Amino acid sequence: MRRGDEFAGRYVLKEVIGAGRSGDVWLAHDKVVGQDVALKPERIEGDRETAVRRLLGEPRAMAKFRDHPHVVTLFDVVTVPEDGEGSGDGEDTYWFIMEYVPGGGLDREPPMSPQRAARIGAQLADALAALHQAGIVHCDIKPANIGLTGRGTAKLLDFGAAHRAGGTETVTANGPSSFTPAYAAPELARGNIPRPASDVFCLGATLYALVTGSPPRGNASDGDDEHGQEEVDGQDTERLTHWKAERGVVEMDAEAVGPLYPVLTAMLQRDPRQRPEATEVKRLLAAVAGSEQDAGERTLEDKPTGSGRRRLPLLAAALGVSAALVLGLVLLPDDEGGDTHATDQAGQSRPTDDASSGSGKVSGQSLIGDPRTADLCTLTDTTARGLGRFGEAQVDVDYGNFDRCDVLVHTGGENRIDVSLDLRPGSRPESSQPDRTIGSIGIMEEEPADDECELKLVPERSADGILVGIRVNVGDGTVTGGAATLCAVADSAAQSAADVLNQGPVPRRPENYPKDSLAWSNACDLLDAKALSSVVPGIKADAPADIDVAKWGCEWSSDVDDLETEVSFIRDQPKTAADGDSIRLSGYDAVVEAEDDTCSVFVEYRQYSGANAETAAEMLRLRVDGKLPTAELRSMATALARSAAAKLPRR
Repeated sequence: MRRGDEFAGRYVLKEVIGAGRSGDVWLAHDKVVGQDVALKPERIEGDRETAVRRLLGEPRAMAKFRDHPHVVTLFDVVTVPEDGEGSGDGEDTYWFIMEYVPGGGLDREPPMSPQRAARIGAQLADALAALHQAGIVHCDIKPANIGLTGRGTAKLLDFGAAHRAGGTETVTANGPSSFTPAYAAPELARGNIPRPASDVFCLGATLYALVTGSPPRGNASDGDDEHGQEEVDGQDTERLTHWKAERGVVEMDAEAVGPLYPVLTAMLQRDPRQRPEATEVKRLLAAVAGSEQDAGERTLEDKPTGSGRRRLPLLAAALGVSAALVLGLVLLPDDEGGDTHATDQAGQSRPTDDASSGSGKVSGQSLIGDPRTADLCTLTDTTARGLGRFGEAQVDVDYGNFDRCDVLVHTGGENRIDVSLDLRPGSRPESSQPDRTIGSIGIMEEEPADDECELKLVPERSADGILVGIRVNVGDGTVTGGAATLCAVADSAAQSAADVLNQGPVPRRPENYPKDSLAWSNACDLLDAKALSSVVPGIKADAPADIDVAKWGCEWSSDVDDLETEVSFIRDQPKTAADGDSIRLSGYDAVVEAEDDTCSVFVEYRQYSGANAETAAEMLRLRVDGKLPTAELRSMATALARSAAAKLPRR
């Protein structure tokens, strides 16, 4: 074939523009429609029936996405005999007539900015999402298989390695997986079945190469002792790269990729379950590129519950919004001390018979006992003698972490006060004396403000203990009387709580949390130092700044940009798309809520029937806040939530 030749009666050859597996790729002019096209040859090798079925899988896969803006268009397949004469029976060579992408493969491009790479990546992630929905895994994402149109639109090329995924009946015919080791996910390199997450890894490696000039496998000539590689003299570059691919070795320069670093960290996770899905990758990359700067960002507003109530968001305390009444009770352990709990076969804390008897008199425990079995709602009084005198008081046990019990006080019309009682570590101030006492419980008062009133309840003995806080938000409407009303509510809450505590330990829950509840899990173990430090710069990952009671929550701080990270468990009505952006993380449904200086990801663990037969959900919440653009906080929060969700107990 030479320049100027006419192929298949309509295509005039112009020049060679690349090399494929079976020969040169030509630029040609289609005389019929008057446009330039690319001609790519594919020859039959081996068993003809099997080879033809597999070879035709590529054009059939491409044809399914003919209208997708980021998948190269296949116009036709022309068959010719080996001698190149005509087309008919006995063909040995297939020619794919394809859309000509003048920019060529991105392997020819010089390094680009992280923002430009993110724009290209978001377009490719959109294409991958369509492939994965149709049950197809591309398997060989790399710069050479990505083209750019004259207007800079990215196009996914070469479906020769495409694989049918998840048992879905598609047009592809599976065979041995084909991949490029420098960009391949570890499961591909090890010969495992390709999965959509494999494409996510390959795309992450590709984007890193577009920015830095080389894939994140490191320099093959360098030693890799830190990855546990033994000295292998004489091993060539290709074998070394394949070795790294099998083990998921990734070496990234965070400074070089800048704002892409959190996203790439998530995409290049060794465990495919911890990688984001293509739809979420598109969202994250678009945010980095700036083309969707405000995508997914919302103002946190009150959310209606199934009974018509509207609750302030769980971020309220972190963001400092809404008026609040805080009542703190410092409960100190008895001299004998020690919680009564056992460990189940999974190593999780479980109550013993004594701790769960419900008698309210648990020998050898502090006033709280095992937080997992303590019934905090018994410290409240919703009758007319207690909170009920301020309005209709209703207990809400399905909101917030396991360390709390809420009471909603409807004060008339649309007005309501939300009272929440929660456990947290605390101790009695050494230099302060109670302002008054109720039995053996001291009451410590703070100067009241217009929007809050705070009390602390402490036993007579001085020792470390557990702080039980009661926070009251003005849930709806307004509160007549301001601070005076809030402090009156505080006094009533303190009285009822002290009355119970003066009688002995907090009574046990009438029924324990079910075995598959997050109440028996440790939130602090869901994020290790490696996961934290790889995502949040400057974070003090070795020791949390704050640890909640029963390790139901942990918070870490950073010296950089005032960053803080918190992981905790919550209960609430299931999150929906109305609350934020819905995504999938490590096999779980999740919702991302973001606004200035903060981003939270809520990962739904299980749903259950709550009070009044309303559906409630136990969730993992991952929050990141600090002085960074919302897009960067979102990337960090999503990456950490993915890592944490992957460690949740499997149900």
